Amino acid sequence: MADHNFNQDLELENNYKQFKIKLESVFRKVKQTTDLKQAKSQLIEIQLEFKNIKLNRTDREELYTKLQQEFAILNQKVEQERTSYENECAANFLNLKTKVENAEFMANHPKDYKESFNFLIDVQNEFRGVKLLREQRENLYSRLQNAFATLKNSQTQQTVIVEITEDISADDIIKKVSDVCREIEFTDDYYASKEDLIEVQNELRQSKISREVKDDLFAKIQDAFAVLNLKREEEIQKTANESEGILLDLQKKVSEISEEIKTNNDYKTLRDKLKLLQLEMRDLNLTKEHRKEISEQIQLCFEEIFDLQDKERGYFHKESKENYITLKELINKAYKQAETTHEYKDTREFLKKIQGEFKGIKLKSDEREELYTKLQKAFEILNTRVDEYFHTKKKNWEVRMQYKIAEMQTEIENLEDEIEDEKENLLELEDQLDIIITSGKQTIAKEGLMARISSSKISIQKKTEKIAEMDAELEKLEERVNGSIAEDAAEDEFNS
Repeated sequence: MADHNFNQDLELENNYKQFKIKLESVFRKVKQTTDLKQAKSQLIEIQLEFKNIKLNRTDREELYTKLQQEFAILNQKVEQERTSYENECAANFLNLKTKVENAEFMANHPKDYKESFNFLIDVQNEFRGVKLLREQRENLYSRLQNAFATLKNSQTQQTVIVEITEDISADDIIKKVSDVCREIEFTDDYYASKEDLIEVQNELRQSKISREVKDDLFAKIQDAFAVLNLKREEEIQKTANESEGILLDLQKKVSEISEEIKTNNDYKTLRDKLKLLQLEMRDLNLTKEHRKEISEQIQLCFEEIFDLQDKERGYFHKESKENYITLKELINKAYKQAETTHEYKDTREFLKKIQGEFKGIKLKSDEREELYTKLQKAFEILNTRVDEYFHTKKKNWEVRMQYKIAEMQTEIENLEDEIEDEKENLLELEDQLDIIITSGKQTIAKEGLMARISSSKISIQKKTEKIAEMDAELEKLEERVNGSIAEDAAEDEFNS
């Protein structure tokens, strides 16, 4: 037994050292990366590994506290980045707002229509590449477009077009069309390039140049559109090919987990593997169809695990019934023995032995509570009879109290072990509920899990309150015993 405890302690110590090194390595990577999303994924991944490793309680608390501190630091960075972005947007908004207001004034009080129109165009160009919140951009851009409409409606459309375009030379528009078309060959920004082509096409329509030159420029713009669309199709095809390769790799991993489900009943580990796969998918360049396909395959694995767990619960009911019958016979025997025996010590050891049977044994919660309550009643009966026995033996009072203290300490330790087991079970139930909620399915399993989670939390709360009550009672009892020992020592010294 001593060797077993030594080996267990050695295993826990080795687990602590190895996991601490791994944790610190992840912390270093998180500090070095500028991709906060990736950093958070790394912390979540190591947090999932945390649940499966065996550690002493103090070691677990130490490492878990460090992990939570890293989460707090990372969240602070995210918040700072968000605040910085919002501040920059606010500054840009105030700057653009002033310019838009000036544009509105010029549109409503035009002296030189061409000058006013060019000013509005300049303000419109200010929107490109500037950081703004969506509602800020939409608000200001809408006001600017209204200013354009106001300016154009202040005079007949044809007159405005003539005034605006009469000084635009053919050389200017030819150069602008050539520059935009040439830029198409070197840029990868499809949407920006398309917007530039549309803009120069509209300017060409309004220009006062010969029909022959205009038709030639329109043809160049259409050719540029064709080149741009071809590049876009190639990019889409390239993305589709990359996505196909990623899909095959993910399908292989899902298939391996699916095969493992058939032989491995460590369902928690299997679920964690599927969760990690879902996290990995978030940053992969998958098409919408491929993402949906692999997500459905992962969901099928989750459902297969749930089905197997449901079957195991059937075996659980059968085994728990057999355990109930066996344990009930032992408790009935112990109960009668507690009422009649004068072999107090042997009877107490018998009761403690039965009490030890509860740990790890499969029982329904109501049947466990029923048997445990009757066992505690047997303890109470035995304690009452022991109290009566020692009542007439004053000199043995301290022995009786020490005996009672030891019993209370044992009961507190047992309650703490039960709470620890229930907390681990609660985490697993909550993981299962998260998975079902994520799937979006309203199933009977979800209602059952929610009921079991609620029952588990109530049980933990009751046992925690009972430990607090017993700790207070134990402290008072120890003070009485220590006081009595001091009084006896003083009396022995006086008599000597």
